[in-house]
Amino acid sequence: IEGIPANNGLIMQDEEYIQFLSKICKENNSLLIFDEVITGFRVGFEGAAAYYGITPDIVTYGKIIGGGLPVGMYGASAEIMGHISPDGGVYQAGTLSGNPVAMAAGIATLTELNRSGFYKDLNNKTQEFVASIQRFATARNYKFKVFTVGSIFWFAFTDKDKIQSADDIDASSMEKFKVMHRELLNRGIYLGPSGYEVGFVSAAHTKIELEKAKRAIFEALDLVFRS
Repeated sequence: IEGIPANNGLIMQDEEYIQFLSKICKENNSLLIFDEVITGFRVGFEGAAAYYGITPDIVTYGKIIGGGLPVGMYGASAEIMGHISPDGGVYQAGTLSGNPVAMAAGIATLTELNRSGFYKDLNNKTQEFVASIQRFATARNYKFKVFTVGSIFWFAFTDKDKIQSADDIDASSMEKFKVMHRELLNRGIYLGPSGYEVGFVSAAHTKIELEKAKRAIFEALDLVFRS
């Protein structure tokens, strides 16, 4: 499962539901696999799993573990990983598996993520960024909310305080996002091209970039709601 679905809006799951999944998997001798491709290292060092306070049997990560280079990873307990060759009979390999450049980038990334205060700094930057945008929209009575967890954020043209499923997202609001996306591009700010996609604040973003992004977002929102 994706502990925090983040490719169809940012949909926070009820903790009781995640705990229930963990419980029934244990009871039925089944494996609980967490897809942390988006949430891994962004929600926190231990991803969505730690956010919900559970330990999945298997976790998967994407290119974030290589600082953006093309690399993926899966991990599990020693018992499960013991089934993978050369210790076990399951063979796993790929043309780019263990690519030296990606591995060097991955080691550098993990070293930085483990730096004391890294996540405090990152989360503070994200919260300040998100709060500023929400204050701007609220002060103008715009039907617009910013949802966030860790260093992930999502812009939604809604007045709902919580999005619990994709059905809660007004499909017609994507027309407003298209206008916003175009106006941000014109101002040198690139978001994913779909209003269902999330965005990220990274350690590489300085106050200068975030201030530029905020100004562009303020201007784009004004154009969306006043046009």
